[in-house]
Amino acid sequence: MLKTVKVYAKKSWHWLTSMRTALALLFLLAIAAIPGALLPQRSLNESNVIEYIQNNGKLAEFYDKLQLFDVFSSSWFTAIYMLLLISLAGCILPRSWEHYKAMRAPVVRAPRNLARLQHHGEGVVNKPVEELQKDTYRLLKGWKSSSFTPEEDRAGAYSISAEKGYLREFFNLVFHLGIVGMILTAGLGRIFYYEGHVIVVTDGEQHSQNSTFCNTATANFDSFRAGANFDGTGLTTFCFEAHDFSADYLPNGQAEMFRSNISYAIGDEIFNDPETWTDYELRVNHPLRIEGDRVYLQGHGFAPTFTVTWPNGETRTQTVQWRPDDPTFFLSSGVMRFDPPAGVFPDLYERRQNQLAIQGLFAPTA
Repeated sequence: MLKTVKVYAKKSWHWLTSMRTALALLFLLAIAAIPGALLPQRSLNESNVIEYIQNNGKLAEFYDKLQLFDVFSSSWFTAIYMLLLISLAGCILPRSWEHYKAMRAPVVRAPRNLARLQHHGEGVVNKPVEELQKDTYRLLKGWKSSSFTPEEDRAGAYSISAEKGYLREFFNLVFHLGIVGMILTAGLGRIFYYEGHVIVVTDGEQHSQNSTFCNTATANFDSFRAGANFDGTGLTTFCFEAHDFSADYLPNGQAEMFRSNISYAIGDEIFNDPETWTDYELRVNHPLRIEGDRVYLQGHGFAPTFTVTWPNGETRTQTVQWRPDDPTFFLSSGVMRFDPPAGVFPDLYERRQNQLAIQGLFAPTA
């Protein structure tokens, strides 16, 4: 019984580590990624997933059970990913080791009878052995070669053996090892990574808004996601303050460049006066790099400002960034609350009962 299990296990391993299986798994992985491009993903925008489920009913619920809204973290996608990694590693690593030993091995001595070779030739050269040796090595430049004395040669004569063809297999293995390394690195990166988004209103002092963000807690982000082995305690301590934002457009309306002038501090420097922080021009595809972390400028929009005047003449003004719904037309939605001024109502209960809420859509380009 044990022998039968070993036989089937060996056959299964040979099947899994064959190049044909690796290619099939790679093709299957590409097909498995298609739903991640066609359906909204929770890792990117959970609100879109909720809206899709509400609009599509039972079909969307069935998709959700199949983890089609979490494709790249689903169990079946991870299984394909791991099988592909094992298949490539089991196929490439032994081949690489064998090729390394072949490259390190000495050149095989010439056979005793050249006539047994399919391609061979014979001739007579009237040259000293030393001169013939130099001419032969010149013709075999770039080959892996070795010479043998009559005592070492199989036929008892001076001989030179040469072989080539290692580079083709070498670069082929390097390419496949690179694929294995890329897959392994991407997998490990998804385990230990973290990523967050935050909306900052520039020139916040003018709008009584805080334009400073500090990477000291996951709660400071508007949205945050991380790998399975990240518990939120390993954040790099830094703060930045956004001073302004500018956008450049081409005559046809196409965006050319977005930039924002910021100042930042790292570690204990965040407690210093913000006037002493380091200045930096944050641009698209030119992130701020801080000890392995990167700060990107990903988008922009408008933050509405509301002013409410109460019956006694007092005013309340708020500027709040709403939730972006359509980055193309800067459409956003949100809710704002205004507390009545003290003294307008006789007690705290009446004051809370008369709070003012504003809910709606903000379309600055409509």
